[in-house]
Amino acid sequence: MPLVDAIAETFGKNCEVVLHDFMKPHQSIIKIANGHLTGRNIGGPATDLILSYLGKKETKTDSLIGYSTRTKKGNELKSTTIFIKNNKQKIVGALCINIDVTAFAVARDVLEGLCIMPNKGCRETPPEKFESSVDTLINELLRQNIKQIGKPVAHMEKKDKLWIIRELRENGVFLIKGSAKKVSKELNVSLATIYKYLEEI
Repeated sequence: MPLVDAIAETFGKNCEVVLHDFMKPHQSIIKIANGHLTGRNIGGPATDLILSYLGKKETKTDSLIGYSTRTKKGNELKSTTIFIKNNKQKIVGALCINIDVTAFAVARDVLEGLCIMPNKGCRETPPEKFESSVDTLINELLRQNIKQIGKPVAHMEKKDKLWIIRELRENGVFLIKGSAKKVSKELNVSLATIYKYLEEI
């Protein structure tokens, strides 16, 4: 528990640190610092990612380092999960670190834009995407469109989201059953708002 506070104080308010005890996975959080980043508190549940590992009797995975995830508000996080195991290699707890890198992501996209040297005389057809699932395909198209906007979802205005909806529509995304609900979740708006945007377009 002192380690949770030590890490959080070292990296500041944009670093959430969580300690889990999986005796009760549905109430596994026993210590949390800077919980405002994800809106969680002591007594909160384990994430779906962690639950996928708990079902295994034995795992060789000791940690998941530096993976990307996102809050409900659309902020980008760089996350690390360190599993705590017993002598039978069963996961009994975890120490998780989530750093909000939203501001850095904005700066990265601006710098990338400045460094691009387009060949104005050449327009290439976008590469075909061979994704293994519909969700993966939609996520990839969303990621590309969000990158073109140059700001995270949490900082987008209505005109930005309208532009993304228009691009997705032109790519035929809304012909896929359930796609509107998926897009509404990723853009942090209601399903009704997605349909309203489509009508405006």
